Amino acid sequence: MTSQIYFGDCLDFIKELPDNSMDVCLTDPPYGIGFQSNWASVSKPKIQNDEVPFIDWIKPLFPKMKDSGRLLCFYRWDVQDSFLNEIFEAGFTVKSQIVWDKIVLGMGDLKGEFAPQHENIIYATKGRYEFAGKRPSTVYNVERINSTKLIHPNQKPPDLIKRLILDISQPTETIFDPFGGSMATYIACQELNRTCLTCELSQEYYEIGLNNVKKNTFKTKLF
Repeated sequence: MTSQIYFGDCLDFIKELPDNSMDVCLTDPPYGIGFQSNWASVSKPKIQNDEVPFIDWIKPLFPKMKDSGRLLCFYRWDVQDSFLNEIFEAGFTVKSQIVWDKIVLGMGDLKGEFAPQHENIIYATKGRYEFAGKRPSTVYNVERINSTKLIHPNQKPPDLIKRLILDISQPTETIFDPFGGSMATYIACQELNRTCLTCELSQEYYEIGLNNVKKNTFKTKLF
């Protein structure tokens, strides 16, 4: 299996995956918050399928994962139940909640709520997976990308993605990201000798992601 970037609906792509073929799914799906940045530097269309928590991919994914397959799914605290319930119902075993400490405070209601500084990640497995090395901590301290440098409104820092991949996978394993976005997962996998399959539904974000990949020297198979 070779690394691929697929332009289209991840639900269609998942149907075509062989059963028991994916080692890891590392992804940042639409949370259902209708997010659109007000910063001019990231003035892009809203994320598609972001009106409600988008969980339709979770159950079809389960049979595609190998035994000992690992799922790392970003989410936000106020939609936790939607993601957890679907992951449980699919057959995964939820093992941990991971916290990404962004170091820098976010915005929000400046007078009425605590300043947001973190996002959450669900860690679940199909069957049992044992870490090859030292057991990772549940907290990752990685500064978020400055808003003036974002190419995607929900872009995750490369260092965060690379650390997660190193902690949860081995070289030559296959990692699936149903929501490519800036293609951070794809680029990290190429750097770390992992095969990556990823999808992007939006024409604009697909092109933005490809441009990000082209800044690297790795060979890419496109569909």
